[in-house]
Amino acid sequence: MKKLLTIALLVVFASLSIRAQEIFPNLSEGSKAVLFNFSGLSFLGAGAYEGGFGAKYYLSDNTALRGALQFTMASQDIPANPLPGQASADGSASANEFGAMVAIEWHFSKSRVSPYIGAGASFSTASTEYKNPVVGAATQTTVKNDIGGQNVNGVAYTAGTTIGLAGILGVEVFLMKEVSLAAEYRLGFYSTSQKDEEVTAGNTTVTTKGGSGSTIGISNDGILTLAVYL
Repeated sequence: MKKLLTIALLVVFASLSIRAQEIFPNLSEGSKAVLFNFSGLSFLGAGAYEGGFGAKYYLSDNTALRGALQFTMASQDIPANPLPGQASADGSASANEFGAMVAIEWHFSKSRVSPYIGAGASFSTASTEYKNPVVGAATQTTVKNDIGGQNVNGVAYTAGTTIGLAGILGVEVFLMKEVSLAAEYRLGFYSTSQKDEEVTAGNTTVTTKGGSGSTIGISNDGILTLAVYL
């Protein structure tokens, strides 16, 4: 459905652009835009996010600052399904993620097709928790930040913190004076640290240290960043 919506939007914008070939965006210091399909976090290795807000602000005629805040909270109840008369406690699974990014763009022109370079940085953190359902006298176990990841409502989450830095090479194409699409390549460095896992059963807690890793690579996640200028 999301892909069909994207294709429909492209068809509409392409039609509009054909009718108005001479488009000269009026960008200057103080210009601002709201960004949709903003993937500024995913390109820095922060993982998939289900919601967020992106915006862009021009510091000068050719320099723009953009940022995004994204947040996800997921929870799931796991029923114990006891037999009649049995004591029980339902289980649960939950995860929350928060991310933020900022990037700066330097544009080479103010024409309809505007190449630019830039640099960006991001931060994200995620936590998970799982309680198993129990029936009878069994002890309920709580697992925080499972190193193996946690599934909540069919989505896998990994507890940890990711930071990233990236160089950006992109092109912004104006379909109308107030609407543009941007495509980017990025060369980035990403560092991820898993949170320590804590398993609590009764009065006993066992902690397992999480791992860490880093990646350097080129990506083109931001093929469709739609900007609507206000």
